[in-house]
Amino acid sequence: MADKKKHVRQINGRFPKPPFWMTSLFLIFLCLSTLVFAAVLRSRTAFSKEPRIHLIQDMDNQIKSKTQHTSEVFADGRASRPKVLGTVARGRLEADDHLYRGFSSSFNTTSGKFEATFIDGIPVKLDEALLKRGQAKFNTNCMPCHGYDGHGNGPVAGRASELQNNGVAGMSWVPPTNLVDPTIVARPDGHIYNTIVNGIRNMGAYGSSIQDPTDRWAIVAYVRALQTSATGTKPAVAQNSEK
Repeated sequence: MADKKKHVRQINGRFPKPPFWMTSLFLIFLCLSTLVFAAVLRSRTAFSKEPRIHLIQDMDNQIKSKTQHTSEVFADGRASRPKVLGTVARGRLEADDHLYRGFSSSFNTTSGKFEATFIDGIPVKLDEALLKRGQAKFNTNCMPCHGYDGHGNGPVAGRASELQNNGVAGMSWVPPTNLVDPTIVARPDGHIYNTIVNGIRNMGAYGSSIQDPTDRWAIVAYVRALQTSATGTKPAVAQNSEK
């Protein structure tokens, strides 16, 4: 009779209540598992000077030299090595001398030296959009010294001349070139392009701040527009077709 009643209780799902120690252990385990989950979430957003624990040692956790770190391997103490001179990145050969340099060079067997010849003509499409781009770039990079009209009366030049005229100790200033001067007007387009990229005499190079060749040629085109506006004559610029 007792076995029959026990069998009935099991079928109806009315098993005996688990003991207190078993319930307590289950609740403790549940709380501990929640704490572990919360600790993992916190560690993903917390900042620490110590490296995180990597359960799986994959490629992001390996011995390597990182950028701007020190190294005892090399004499200069730097982990990052300087670029090898003359190397060219893939797809950046820039073989078009006219577009990327503004001059062509050839080897003179008599003198034993390379000779550069500046190229005339603007090798990009010359339109209103290019002139507006050139105006924006000119006003940003060139205007402070050369002025909005290119006459060399920019705010930096004016302030420097004022300090020099007032006898400020150690002040030495060479006025910027007047871009509408006939000497500059007569220069080939490639000469002006090369001046923008590499500088000339006291003028620094702007090649690092104006990296797009199209932007450089846009400035050349705008300088030609300033010269035309100032002199009333159009410079002899043989525009090439867009490449």
